[in-house]
Amino acid sequence: MHRRVKQRCPLLLSHANSIVRSAFLGLVLTFVAMACAGPQATEHLCAVGQTAEVNGWLVTVHAFSILPGDDWRQPAEGHVFCTVDLTLENDSGNIRFFMPEKQMQLRDGNNRTYTPDPQAGVVAARSRQWYAPQGAMSIGEKTHGAVAYQVPTGSKGLRWVFRGGLLPWSKAVVFVLEDLAQ
Repeated sequence: MHRRVKQRCPLLLSHANSIVRSAFLGLVLTFVAMACAGPQATEHLCAVGQTAEVNGWLVTVHAFSILPGDDWRQPAEGHVFCTVDLTLENDSGNIRFFMPEKQMQLRDGNNRTYTPDPQAGVVAARSRQWYAPQGAMSIGEKTHGAVAYQVPTGSKGLRWVFRGGLLPWSKAVVFVLEDLAQ
């Protein structure tokens, strides 16, 4: 029995070394990829009413508004629901997939980021028949909708960010919005 243990240990050690080498190589490649990606590209600033192109998407923000709650859904204490009314067009020449929670964010002047809020989205759908564009879009397809958020009352320096891809470092366009009244 002692002989079998001695014979299997070198085999186990040789596999462990290759696993460690592979893990180390993977770690090095991850760091190199992160370093090569560099910082996020400078964001292009637009105003409400303008159309911007980013990575094959044509994006137009038509309006930014506060949305009152309804009988079933109310914003948290000290917060309001708000919507960004937009048109999105696939101008890339390929079928594209779109995810609002990854590609549409609202930022305030303190650089806090807000993702689409499901409760506010239901209120927007019920009261104004606005739905957030999402899913697959055919070549040349255009859709109109709104993305709803929940933000603190009186937020200042609001910017709506649209990323042209799903990754955080994808090129983005930023629409300057108005401040929320106290």
